[in-house]
Amino acid sequence: METTVPEPDRRDSPVSPNSLKSPDSPDFPDSPVSAGDPAAPGALDPLLRPTREALLARRAHPAPRWKRLLQPGPSGPAAWIRPEADAQAERLGRRTPGTEHVLLALLAVHEVARHEPRPVEEDGAGELLAGLGLDYARAHAALDSGEVTLPADPRSVEAYLADVAGQGTDRLLRALLEEDTRARRLVDALRG
Repeated sequence: METTVPEPDRRDSPVSPNSLKSPDSPDFPDSPVSAGDPAAPGALDPLLRPTREALLARRAHPAPRWKRLLQPGPSGPAAWIRPEADAQAERLGRRTPGTEHVLLALLAVHEVARHEPRPVEEDGAGELLAGLGLDYARAHAALDSGEVTLPADPRSVEAYLADVAGQGTDRLLRALLEEDTRARRLVDALRG
Protein backbone atom coordinates (compact mmCIF):
# COMPACT_ATOMS: atom_id res chain seq x y z
CA MET A 1 0.00 0.00 0.00
CA GLU A 2 1.40 3.32 -1.07
CA THR A 3 0.99 6.40 1.08
CA THR A 4 0.95 9.86 -0.34
CA VAL A 5 1.69 13.07 1.44
CA PRO A 6 -0.63 15.89 0.48
CA GLU A 7 0.91 19.07 -0.89
CA PRO A 8 0.85 21.92 1.65
CA ASP A 9 -1.57 24.74 0.99
CA ARG A 10 0.71 27.61 -0.06
CA ARG A 11 -2.03 30.24 -0.32
CA ASP A 12 -1.68 31.20 3.35
CA SER A 13 2.06 30.67 3.54
CA PRO A 14 4.11 33.77 4.46
CA VAL A 15 6.91 32.53 2.20
CA SER A 16 6.22 32.78 -1.49
CA PRO A 17 8.46 31.25 -4.13
CA ASN A 18 9.43 34.77 -5.20
CA SER A 19 10.64 35.64 -1.70
CA LEU A 20 13.15 32.79 -1.50
CA LYS A 21 16.72 33.93 -1.94
CA SER A 22 19.55 32.05 -3.57
CA PRO A 23 22.84 31.65 -1.64
CA ASP A 24 24.41 33.63 -4.49
CA SER A 25 22.00 36.51 -3.89
CA PRO A 26 23.66 39.52 -2.22
CA ASP A 27 20.81 39.71 0.28
CA PHE A 28 20.89 36.03 1.26
CA PRO A 29 19.51 35.94 4.83
CA ASP A 30 22.44 34.26 6.59
CA SER A 31 24.90 36.80 5.25
CA PRO A 32 25.39 39.33 8.06
CA VAL A 33 27.98 41.30 6.15
CA SER A 34 25.87 41.73 3.05
CA ALA A 35 22.78 42.94 4.88
CA GLY A 36 22.13 46.63 4.47
CA ASP A 37 24.34 49.03 2.60
CA PRO A 38 27.33 47.29 0.93
CA ALA A 39 29.29 50.54 1.18
CA ALA A 40 28.85 50.66 4.97
CA PRO A 41 32.06 50.59 7.02
CA GLY A 42 32.98 47.06 7.97
CA ALA A 43 31.05 45.49 5.07
CA LEU A 44 32.76 42.71 3.16
CA ASP A 45 34.21 43.90 -0.15
CA PRO A 46 32.12 42.53 -3.07
CA LEU A 47 35.34 41.22 -4.65
CA LEU A 48 35.61 38.81 -1.70
CA ARG A 49 32.22 37.18 -2.32
CA PRO A 50 33.64 34.24 -4.37
CA THR A 51 36.21 33.58 -1.64
CA ARG A 52 33.51 33.63 1.01
CA GLU A 53 31.31 31.25 -0.96
CA ALA A 54 34.20 28.82 -1.50
CA LEU A 55 35.30 28.90 2.16
CA LEU A 56 31.77 28.29 3.38
CA ALA A 57 31.54 25.35 0.96
CA ARG A 58 28.66 26.84 -0.97
CA ARG A 59 30.68 26.69 -4.14
CA ALA A 60 33.93 24.80 -4.56
CA HIS A 61 36.89 26.21 -6.42
CA PRO A 62 36.77 24.65 -9.85
CA ALA A 63 39.74 22.41 -10.46
CA PRO A 64 40.49 20.51 -13.62
CA ARG A 65 39.52 16.86 -13.35
CA TRP A 66 43.13 15.67 -13.80
CA LYS A 67 44.25 17.78 -10.83
CA ARG A 68 41.51 16.34 -8.63
CA LEU A 69 42.47 12.79 -9.61
CA LEU A 70 46.26 13.02 -9.53
CA GLN A 71 47.02 15.43 -6.70
CA PRO A 72 46.34 14.43 -3.11
CA GLY A 73 44.38 17.01 -1.19
CA PRO A 74 46.01 18.95 1.64
CA SER A 75 44.17 19.69 4.85
CA GLY A 76 43.82 22.75 7.04
CA PRO A 77 44.62 26.22 5.72
CA ALA A 78 46.86 24.70 3.05
CA ALA A 79 43.75 23.22 1.44
CA TRP A 80 42.61 26.63 0.21
CA ILE A 81 45.94 28.29 -0.69
CA ARG A 82 46.42 26.92 -4.20
CA PRO A 83 42.75 26.91 -5.28
CA GLU A 84 42.24 30.45 -4.01
CA ALA A 85 45.47 31.64 -5.66
CA ASP A 86 44.24 30.07 -8.92
CA ALA A 87 40.91 31.90 -8.54
CA GLN A 88 42.66 35.21 -7.81
CA ALA A 89 44.86 34.82 -10.89
CA GLU A 90 41.84 34.02 -13.04
CA ARG A 91 39.97 37.10 -11.79
CA LEU A 92 42.94 39.22 -12.85
CA GLY A 93 43.17 37.57 -16.28
CA ARG A 94 46.12 35.24 -15.70
CA ARG A 95 46.13 31.52 -16.41
CA THR A 96 48.74 30.56 -13.82
CA PRO A 97 49.16 32.11 -10.40
CA GLY A 98 52.25 33.93 -9.27
CA THR A 99 53.32 34.71 -5.73
CA GLU A 100 51.28 37.94 -5.89
CA HIS A 101 48.14 35.81 -6.28
CA VAL A 102 49.12 33.73 -3.24
CA LEU A 103 49.42 37.01 -1.33
CA LEU A 104 45.95 38.04 -2.53
CA ALA A 105 44.60 34.64 -1.45
CA LEU A 106 46.07 35.08 2.05
CA LEU A 107 44.55 38.57 2.33
CA ALA A 108 41.18 37.43 0.98
CA VAL A 109 40.82 34.55 3.41
CA HIS A 110 41.91 36.72 6.32
CA GLU A 111 39.32 39.39 5.53
CA VAL A 112 36.54 36.85 4.98
CA ALA A 113 37.42 35.11 8.27
CA ARG A 114 37.34 38.46 10.07
CA HIS A 115 33.81 39.19 8.79
CA GLU A 116 32.31 35.73 9.07
CA PRO A 117 30.47 34.74 12.27
CA ARG A 118 31.01 31.05 11.59
CA PRO A 119 34.59 29.91 12.10
CA VAL A 120 36.74 29.85 8.99
CA GLU A 121 40.05 28.10 9.45
CA GLU A 122 42.92 30.53 9.08
CA ASP A 123 46.34 30.90 10.63
CA GLY A 124 48.81 33.75 11.07
CA ALA A 125 49.64 35.00 7.54
CA GLY A 126 46.62 37.24 7.19
CA GLU A 127 47.23 38.81 10.57
CA LEU A 128 50.88 39.46 9.66
CA LEU A 129 49.80 41.17 6.42
CA ALA A 130 47.18 43.24 8.23
CA GLY A 131 49.89 44.25 10.70
CA LEU A 132 51.90 45.57 7.75
CA GLY A 133 48.93 47.77 6.84
CA LEU A 134 47.85 45.76 3.80
CA ASP A 135 44.31 44.95 2.76
CA TYR A 136 42.78 42.97 -0.07
CA ALA A 137 41.09 45.88 -1.87
CA ARG A 138 44.30 47.92 -2.20
CA ALA A 139 46.38 44.93 -3.28
CA HIS A 140 43.80 43.82 -5.83
CA ALA A 141 43.42 47.36 -7.20
CA ALA A 142 47.20 47.74 -7.56
CA LEU A 143 47.45 44.50 -9.53
CA ASP A 144 44.35 45.18 -11.60
CA SER A 145 45.50 48.67 -12.62
CA GLY A 146 49.05 47.56 -13.41
CA GLU A 147 50.48 50.39 -11.30
CA VAL A 148 53.09 48.06 -9.80
CA THR A 149 55.79 46.63 -12.08
CA LEU A 150 56.51 43.06 -11.06
CA PRO A 151 59.51 40.99 -12.24
CA ALA A 152 59.34 37.24 -12.76
CA ASP A 153 59.22 35.09 -9.62
CA PRO A 154 62.49 33.27 -8.85
CA ARG A 155 60.56 30.00 -8.32
CA SER A 156 57.12 28.65 -9.09
CA VAL A 157 54.21 28.82 -6.66
CA GLU A 158 54.39 25.02 -6.41
CA ALA A 159 58.01 25.24 -5.21
CA TYR A 160 57.06 27.64 -2.41
CA LEU A 161 54.09 25.50 -1.41
CA ALA A 162 56.24 22.34 -1.40
CA ASP A 163 58.93 24.02 0.74
CA VAL A 164 56.48 24.89 3.49
CA ALA A 165 54.11 21.91 3.24
CA GLY A 166 52.49 21.29 6.61
CA GLN A 167 54.05 24.37 8.23
CA GLY A 168 51.20 26.86 7.98
CA THR A 169 50.51 29.97 5.99
CA ASP A 170 52.63 32.22 8.21
CA ARG A 171 55.71 30.25 7.14
CA LEU A 172 54.61 30.46 3.50
CA LEU A 173 54.28 34.23 3.78
CA ARG A 174 57.76 34.51 5.28
CA ALA A 175 59.18 32.41 2.41
CA LEU A 176 57.46 34.66 -0.13
CA LEU A 177 58.79 37.83 1.50
CA GLU A 178 62.36 36.60 2.11
CA GLU A 179 63.12 36.29 -1.61
CA ASP A 180 62.73 38.90 -4.35
CA THR A 181 59.29 37.67 -5.39
CA ARG A 182 56.38 39.41 -7.05
CA ALA A 183 54.59 39.19 -3.69
CA ARG A 184 57.43 41.03 -1.95
CA ARG A 185 57.52 43.73 -4.62
CA LEU A 186 53.77 44.22 -4.24
CA VAL A 187 54.07 44.52 -0.46
CA ASP A 188 56.93 47.01 -0.81
CA ALA A 189 54.97 49.09 -3.31
CA LEU A 190 51.83 49.17 -1.16
CA ARG A 191 53.74 50.10 1.98
CA GLY A 192 55.35 53.00 0.09
